[in-house]
Amino acid sequence: MFFSFLVKFKVIHLNKDNQKIERFKEKYIFNNLKDIVISNILTKDKEFSLNKSYFIRVSSLTPESKQKITRYLIKAQVFGEEIEFQNQKIIFEEIILNDKKNIYTKNIDLQRFLTLEIKDTISIKFLSPTIFRFGDEYYSEPNPYLYLLKISKKFLQTFPDENIKKEVLNIPKYIFKNIKIKYQDVKIKKLNIKNQQYKGFLGEVEFDLSSIDNSLKKYINYLFYFSYFTGVGEFTEYGMGQINL
Repeated sequence: MFFSFLVKFKVIHLNKDNQKIERFKEKYIFNNLKDIVISNILTKDKEFSLNKSYFIRVSSLTPESKQKITRYLIKAQVFGEEIEFQNQKIIFEEIILNDKKNIYTKNIDLQRFLTLEIKDTISIKFLSPTIFRFGDEYYSEPNPYLYLLKISKKFLQTFPDENIKKEVLNIPKYIFKNIKIKYQDVKIKKLNIKNQQYKGFLGEVEFDLSSIDNSLKKYINYLFYFSYFTGVGEFTEYGMGQINL
């Protein structure tokens, strides 16, 4: 049901007047597909190079979106279709279903999702800058309440099992505030989106769920697992909030 994979693409025509890699730019290639989350470009380069290959991570949240995105990618790859991407011409080279470190690729069906291990601690690595919003305020810190508040809303919109929806819906939101931070090692990164500057955080955090009642802990675990595919916080459509568990 939840599917995450890498797409390898190559720049075949370089725009020498504008080679800059826009890391946090509103989505571009798959705008017409719903329930698709795309990472920023997975590179340290600041500019594109001709004939060089790059990667993006794609996650689909429904079987329908998985089918549509893979069908499109396979067709474009087979026919060598040239795609306009950040002012460059690219072609898709490969769909990678398994990466060596298991950071960017996972494939979890419904049955397996409901049998994942329930843990007292959840360790998360924030791979791209993450920022939370509450009202009109933005927060650049790993707050578990803000983390789960938005994820729970997305979970209820996406998940097909009505019984699980009911259980998640019945979790009192104040319970999220009972989750403690056991360990954190994060740094702040400034970035610009829509000509406005924000502060996001990167790094590693370990959340402690040991004080949560077991009847609720299972569903809170599900929300954390689910967040791997959706991204976390604000501006996920720009590639922010990418994590690994």
